[in-house]
Amino acid sequence: MKKFAILLAAVAAVSFAAQPAMAQKKKKGQEQGQAEGEKKDDKFAYESPFPTKANWQLVTLNGKNPPADASLFIDETLRGSGSSGCNTWSATLYPIKGHKLAMGPVALTKKSCPPEVMKFEVGYLNVLRSGPVWDLKGSTLTVKSQYGELVFSRGL
Repeated sequence: MKKFAILLAAVAAVSFAAQPAMAQKKKKGQEQGQAEGEKKDDKFAYESPFPTKANWQLVTLNGKNPPADASLFIDETLRGSGSSGCNTWSATLYPIKGHKLAMGPVALTKKSCPPEVMKFEVGYLNVLRSGPVWDLKGSTLTVKSQYGELVFSRGL
């Protein structure tokens, strides 16, 4: 009888000790399921990936050829940089819901260029700074805001 009581106590102890581990596994599984569910529900509302680690050459500004070369590069840390026609610039660029693009403070060189190029540069940067929407189709990146539309082609 004494052996039976010890065996019963051992089984109860093992069973009791296993319950928290089983509950913890179940809880982790539920958390993972919730996390996966969140990922499925909240994919930042993007139909296409944000175009990092690519060079983009400006093809048109508001449907017109630019008077100077302009470019855009966004690295994996979401740091944007490029040429704006006359000067070079750098700023944080990151995607937000709805295919929108947010730009932080801009660091810009201070070269002086012909008035036409300077006007173009202001227009180019205004589009980027105004919280535009972006769309990526193949090798074409389009950035639109109330200030205009930039169409880029993937560069080398």
